[in-house]
Amino acid sequence: MNIEFNEDQIDALKEFMNVSIGAATANLADLLDAFATMHIPKIDICNSNELMSRVKSTIDSASMYYVTKQLFTGKFGGECMFIMSHDSAENLGKHLYDVKTPSEDDISDAVIELTNILSSTIISKLTQELDTQVQFFAPSSQFVDSTSIINSDDLNHYSKIIIISTILEFEDQKIIGSVYILTKDEAIESLKMLIDKKIEEIYG
Repeated sequence: MNIEFNEDQIDALKEFMNVSIGAATANLADLLDAFATMHIPKIDICNSNELMSRVKSTIDSASMYYVTKQLFTGKFGGECMFIMSHDSAENLGKHLYDVKTPSEDDISDAVIELTNILSSTIISKLTQELDTQVQFFAPSSQFVDSTSIINSDDLNHYSKIIIISTILEFEDQKIIGSVYILTKDEAIESLKMLIDKKIEEIYG
């Protein structure tokens, strides 16, 4: 199985992701009635055991994190993972519910609400760009320390993975989180085929 992407495929995927991220940013800005930015996505193909080191490079080992994961399946399947520190999540709860001291339930609900919009918009728009559809599963959410963000059991389902990552930021509200879209093995091959089909349709 060839899971390497050529330059044209990477460029096309980046362009599709930029469109998807733009749509998600607009929806989240409406949710919070605040200015939001999402960074240009990074796309990497690596061994599954490299995922934890990639995540660790973006987090503070002393902090606690809300980690929300949502699986999706179809011709292009995988997992959307959103990581937010407790401090950012607390600021999100304060802003979303307009309270000075949100409860832990408020904070958790706020993170899940934001993640639902984020993951569904990004994946739905991306698959729309690729002329395919996916089915979403109910999201799961955990509050964990930095060493427990990636479950080693999860990695047993992957050999090679493609990581599409970006950062969501509401600078004025001091809210920031990391978005990861993970797909594996046979789904990577399907993704390449969908991209090639779109390239052929666009450029002939």
